[in-house]
Order: sequence, then structure tokens, then C-alpha cells
Amino acid sequence: MKVFIVYCHPSEDSFTRNIRDSFIKGITDGGNEYVMSDLYAMDFKADMTEDQYLRDAFYRNTPFTEEDILAEHEKINSADAIAFIYPVFWTEAPAKLVGWFDRVWSYGFAYGDKKMKMMDKAMILCTAGNPIEKLEKFGLLASMKKVMFGDRFFNRAKQMEFVVFDGMSRKTESRENNWDSNLQKAYEKGRDFFADAEEVFTVDDKFFTAVENSESGEVSEKTVFCYHQKGNVIWAEYSGGSIVKGFLIGTMDEKHNLHFNYQHMNSSGEIRTGSCDSEPQIENGKLRFNEKWKWTMGEEGTSVIEEI
Repeated sequence: MKVFIVYCHPSEDSFTRNIRDSFIKGITDGGNEYVMSDLYAMDFKADMTEDQYLRDAFYRNTPFTEEDILAEHEKINSADAIAFIYPVFWTEAPAKLVGWFDRVWSYGFAYGDKKMKMMDKAMILCTAGNPIEKLEKFGLLASMKKVMFGDRFFNRAKQMEFVVFDGMSRKTESRENNWDSNLQKAYEKGRDFFADAEEVFTVDDKFFTAVENSESGEVSEKTVFCYHQKGNVIWAEYSGGSIVKGFLIGTMDEKHNLHFNYQHMNSSGEIRTGSCDSEPQIENGKLRFNEKWKWTMGEEGTSVIEEI
């Protein structure tokens, strides 16, 4: 199996470079192979030209002529999975990596009549100066994951994993204290990259929409749910159709059933609340939840949501 690694850091004197090397060693020790694009070393051109912009803006399915883009497309389609290794700059990837997406994730390849293969797995390995608690507390981690998985990898990978090596600012004691354990973690992520592919059941960063609902229900095919998970705790935001804004929170049990309470405001300005129990099912390769819900006022119903 082969992993395509996209690495982006302006300095070889960095913790991120050590993460890259440990991850690569894990990949090879696990009996797999890799191909890598080191964006700074190869001086990848991040700026989109006007011609490239017009090609995508007007959805022109003309052949690609840029040799650097064609090379990246070939690396993607020659691999089984993809991994991105980079430092967090202001809650985002470095500008050169953002530019890589701007140019490589082009019309006719990553969307439209796309020629990009479905990746078995996409993994983000990013280094951050802030501790993970701060990234979570202020919603910064959720923002990073939403951009990478809710947009850039939406329907482009079967499985996705976001790994943060946090608290690695040069001014903190945690950098030295966590150095070895973080490198070991990166090594294990590489070594077990494909072994872990089918082991984890999670709803984290998955999007769903309703495909069935009782008449008294208010969500519909226009309603989109964005789920999150940490351990056995699950929560989601949802909106669309007759739902202005909604939230739910609950737990996942050992059989992957969901149990939660929900609350939303509908387009009539009413706040509705209730509880729900959901049972998972795989239908045509997609994750579904068969739901039994009950309004706080007592009326009951059933619905089915399906992964987008």
C-alpha cells in the first residue's frame, strides 16, 4: 500500500520535520511505501494564475497543461491514501499548502467530472504551539477540521483522521517534555496507517441529511447535520429547510447507538425540544441512523438520516 505525503514547512530545523521523519519510518517499518511532495523544497508555486482561475471559475473541462499540477495529480492517483504534515499558522495550514489545494484541487480533477480517485484514508498530522485544551475551548480545532474535512476532503476519502501534536511552542516546557512521546506517536500513526483503517467507528466530522421522517417531524432532506465525537460523547449542529438552527448532545453506547436530546428553532420562530435514540446501519456503502424520537410535549415519530 502507498501513502502520498504532502509536507509543508519552511525550515528543516523544526519539530514538524522530526514528525515527518518519524511518520515515514513508521510507514516503511509497517511494510508500506510512500511518495512525498515537500512543497518548500520543490519550490511549489502556490499562486493561481488568471488562466487557472478562469478555468475553474467557468467550469472548463480543458486538459491540464501545468506540469507541476499534472505531477501532483499523478501522485494522488498512484497512492491508496494521503497524509498532510504541516504546522498550524493562525488556525490554518501554511499559505503554500493552501495554494496547493487552490491549484491541485481543480475542476475536472477534484470536483465536477472528477478524475481524482477515492482515497482509502486521509490523515492530517499538524503541529501546534497552543495546547489542545485551548484549541478545543475556543473552537479553533473544530474550525481546522471543518475546513480540511468538511470542505477539502468532503466525499474524497473513505476515512479521515486529524492528529494534533500540541503544546510545541519553543517557549514552553511541554515542547521538551513531550518531544519523544510525540515522535513515538507519529511513528505509530505511520506504522499502523492501514492496519487501523477499519477499526474505528466514529461520527466525528461526518455530515448527514434526513432521507425519511414522520409527518410531525421538522427535519428534511434540506437539513444538514454536522456531527462531532470525543470518546463516547457526541454532539451536532444542524440547520436547513424549516430548521433555522439546532443543536443536539448525547452519547454513543458500545453498540454505536446514539442517545441524545435535541433543541432547535424552526422557521416560525418556535423552539422545539425532544429526545432521540438512533441505531446505525450501512446502506449502499453509506452510514445511516434509524431514529426513534419524541417531542418534549409527547408526540413520537421515526426518521432516517444518511451520511452525505
